[in-house]
Amino acid sequence: LYQLAAEKGLPSAQFRLGSALIDGGLAGQDIAAGEAWMRRAALAGNIEAAYRLGDRHVKSSPPDYADAATWYRRAANAGHQAAARALASLYLSGNGVARDVEEGARWLRTSANAGNQQAQVDFANLVIEGAGEPGDRASIAGWFEATASSGDLIAAFNLGLCFAEGVGVRKDEEQAARWVRRAAEGVADAQYAYARMLQDGRGVAADLKQARCWFERAANAGMVDAQVAFAEMLLNGRGGACLPQAAAQWFKRAAAAGHAGAMFAIGAQYANGQGLSFDPVAAQKWFAAAAERGHGYAQLMLGGYLCNGRAGEHNPVAGRLWLERAFAQGVQEAANELSYFASKAGSAGAIGLVEELRSV
Repeated sequence: LYQLAAEKGLPSAQFRLGSALIDGGLAGQDIAAGEAWMRRAALAGNIEAAYRLGDRHVKSSPPDYADAATWYRRAANAGHQAAARALASLYLSGNGVARDVEEGARWLRTSANAGNQQAQVDFANLVIEGAGEPGDRASIAGWFEATASSGDLIAAFNLGLCFAEGVGVRKDEEQAARWVRRAAEGVADAQYAYARMLQDGRGVAADLKQARCWFERAANAGMVDAQVAFAEMLLNGRGGACLPQAAAQWFKRAAAAGHAGAMFAIGAQYANGQGLSFDPVAAQKWFAAAAERGHGYAQLMLGGYLCNGRAGEHNPVAGRLWLERAFAQGVQEAANELSYFASKAGSAGAIGLVEELRSV
């Protein structure tokens, strides 16, 4: 039936036939024929077909962003919310079109005003970063409140952030905490944010025990920053028992996801024998991993290890370079280390350099 209707020029039938051929329904998969029918439907005015063609060009190997932009624009101009958001992403990334933040913001605004919740979140983030027009901030909180009041937890979280930052509404930390707490029932980012509020006493009474519980929930949901925060509370005994071995396991989970702070923490545990067996070689390895990712205090520790050979590798030249990197990031202790190792080497010129750095 689709075939007959498609051949008679019915755009909706052409779209359905194209979809079936692409997806492997009906008589089997025929991607080339499916895309041809999809194209005919799109050119005849079927906006869902135009949107799907745009998606196929983005997901092709290699992607054809220029053609994707053409099809997305056709669908977006006809009012397709998701296509407008997709076109915005191309403008914001500069894929297939010249990068244009304001044009990207315009299409995001169009999609958001039409009710696309993902576009509302994207647009809110863009406005917070300074893009958009002067009146945009006022509309953001209204979008989120409408959807949050109907039970959408992501919207509730974003509304909480609006109150926390004063975006489109008067800044109100108690309201922020109320909405973030509601969202925390199912959104890991909200669980983490609410834990921070409890930890700092922002919008709610400070409660380290509850903060620790919420960090744990977010950590179990896979949020890396929450894993680190929970590990820190376990390590220091904040909000409950001091459990350094458990802390090490959480730090390692976060480190496996590439978190430099977690790598530094593992190095420190090996260096101090806290929760992990004292092992200077392992400590240096973890400090190096964090240092290479730009962690200033890891650079300080790695520099010290290399300068004094604490883990068996004595390399003062490399050590000094790491100390200088740490100092360049504002780690003041690195100046003391540089001065100490320079004085041991009897280098007055090096000491003078450190004094000069201190005065910067």
